[in-house]
Amino acid sequence: MCGIAGIIYRQPELYKNLGIDLLQLIQPLETRGPDSCGVGIYSNSVSHNVKILLFATEQVAWEEVKKWLQNQVQVIKFDVIGSGRRIIIDTTNQALDLAEFKHHLATHFPQIHLMSIGHLLEIYKEVGTAENLFQKYQLKDFSGSHGIGHTRMATESVVDTYHSHPFTSAPDLCLVHNGQISNYYKLRFFLEKKSIEFETNNDSEAIAHYIRYQLLQGFSLEQALQNLLNDIDGTYTFLVATSDKIALVRDKFAAKPAVIYETPEMIAIASEYRCFLSLPHYNPNAKISEPDAGEIKIWSTNNTQQRTFSNQRDSVLTLGSWLIANS
Repeated sequence: MCGIAGIIYRQPELYKNLGIDLLQLIQPLETRGPDSCGVGIYSNSVSHNVKILLFATEQVAWEEVKKWLQNQVQVIKFDVIGSGRRIIIDTTNQALDLAEFKHHLATHFPQIHLMSIGHLLEIYKEVGTAENLFQKYQLKDFSGSHGIGHTRMATESVVDTYHSHPFTSAPDLCLVHNGQISNYYKLRFFLEKKSIEFETNNDSEAIAHYIRYQLLQGFSLEQALQNLLNDIDGTYTFLVATSDKIALVRDKFAAKPAVIYETPEMIAIASEYRCFLSLPHYNPNAKISEPDAGEIKIWSTNNTQQRTFSNQRDSVLTLGSWLIANS
């Protein structure tokens, strides 16, 4: 049992509240999962610069890391933040190959974990409470358009920062998940056959990699999530965030909870209704709803337009069809 939460604003003047609003939304969920807390948050300043967050639990010669990076890319900032570094690089004249970057990082500095990468996304996660996480990384003052969060109760893998949520598999993409994936090993086998490398044994990581794989096949986010509903067995509710969207997916049995809070100013999603009561701007007249079984909801930062999809069995490059073809 874990807790998930998300916020996306309809009014840019509220962006300055993202840090504190997300904290207030997540904290009540610690009763569902006290092991760790994490957030994926999106700033609203678009540029050619890419933000990289690195984390390590062991001693690291960070000056060597900095020199190594400077030989690869143009480093603008290399700041200490918590147990890692927040790096900003200029990609105006040089594109960054994520797969190559991760490979070289693992080869030269295997004790370092790539927490997140993207133009807007920053992922922070750690064992312990939400309050501790937000204080350590000074997240209460974070300004941005949207974000998702998670509190974890570990049931199938170890309790450490690496296995905590959110998980990322591509620039500006992250995921938080409540539930269990019952065909995890088949899903992982399928993805590893596609040369996708896993960093943990957490089943939630497989969902993130599956979504990225579907996007690389040319599917839209909507179609990728519809394919996912057909391919992934289990009981789950999860939130996916990209640079301009938040998507909510609920399993076909509606076994895991999710509640949506909607006002003219914002949309919030949480595992329990009581979380909304903690919001600094709680509106008793907000529209409250619950997604149906097998339903997908997607909100965009472009006026936070909502799109809703029910489960459709029209996927093409799915796990099921691949297993049949390769059995």
